[in-house]
Amino acid sequence: MHADYTDLLHKIYTSALLEGGLSGVLSELAATYPDVPISYQAQCVYKNRFYDAALFNHEDNIESHLANARSANPFPPIALKCDMSKVAVTKDYISPSDVEKTPFYDEVLSNHRQINRAFGIILHRQGEDSAFVAANLPKAMGAREEQHVLELFRFLRPHLQGAFSLLLETTKRGTRIPNPEFWLDQIPTAACIVTSDGKVQHLNKRADQTLKNGGLLHIDRMVNLTARNGMIRRALEAALSRASSASAPVGPVSLTQQRQGGPFFFVMPVQHKEQVHPGLAPFITPTQPLLITIFDPDESPKNSEYILAAAFGLTERESLLVQQLILGCSLREAAEVLEISYNTARNQLASATSKTGSHSQSDIVRRGTQILAKLGDLNAEGD
Repeated sequence: MHADYTDLLHKIYTSALLEGGLSGVLSELAATYPDVPISYQAQCVYKNRFYDAALFNHEDNIESHLANARSANPFPPIALKCDMSKVAVTKDYISPSDVEKTPFYDEVLSNHRQINRAFGIILHRQGEDSAFVAANLPKAMGAREEQHVLELFRFLRPHLQGAFSLLLETTKRGTRIPNPEFWLDQIPTAACIVTSDGKVQHLNKRADQTLKNGGLLHIDRMVNLTARNGMIRRALEAALSRASSASAPVGPVSLTQQRQGGPFFFVMPVQHKEQVHPGLAPFITPTQPLLITIFDPDESPKNSEYILAAAFGLTERESLLVQQLILGCSLREAAEVLEISYNTARNQLASATSKTGSHSQSDIVRRGTQILAKLGDLNAEGD
């Protein structure tokens, strides 16, 4: 049997590594077995919520029927109960006759080849979320053909699971920040990268000096960024939570109890990769890092381009460009003032909008103007 599936195995790993999914191999499998409805699903098994799905050899309207179903599908919860080292056989958990008595059978399955049982390969599961490949067996399928499909799934199980694990791991690696130490040291103020709960992952030389001095913010023994003062600590935790949940910048946040003058900080989600494919996202713990920049007006130049660089993690040239845009220049006029080419200005603007999570030139101008206005108010209060 193994020799018969050599090409199929090649396709499994090729699909995972080069195509970013398993749809390619499943489409070939479905073409080989046209009488077997085959599906790949990543979903919350207790809710009618799909993250990703690929359905083959079903009627054309199966996806809308599944998405709009009001009753619960009896099959997906089995994915959380069964032994992943074996092919899941649904009739070991619910008999075909009992499936036919469910509201879901009347609503969906009876109209789609009268499916009343299935074989499943659990690719991954986490909490109430699971990804699996299923051979959905029509009521009319004979015992001999059913046994053949079961043997095929037993052979494919470790390979499909291995390919999915490989796909998950490569996706996780792709979400890690490349060379953070290099670009952190380009930020002209104390800056560090933390997780949403405040664990420090990377910091530049200025932050290393600032946070080790045991000032308003410091790194504790658990490598968490924190503050001894309760009010400041709560303000830090709230800012991290807001930036993480909204995926948007937060700040300036004062580091003084009176919230007047003195040091302050910003929190900025690091835009390091495009969004993870929705079919993989449930199984990858969200790890969007946060950039914290700490600014002390008493120790730093007070020009606006420095403030923008510190707040947004921009390079000096990018912050100068944004400053010119805030002053009312067009992009071409800003390029002339800074004595750079228009294409260079466009590239710097694209980099700056990406770093700030902005969507357009007007958006980054709006955000920069708000930052400078807030800092002006904050400094005025301290005079």
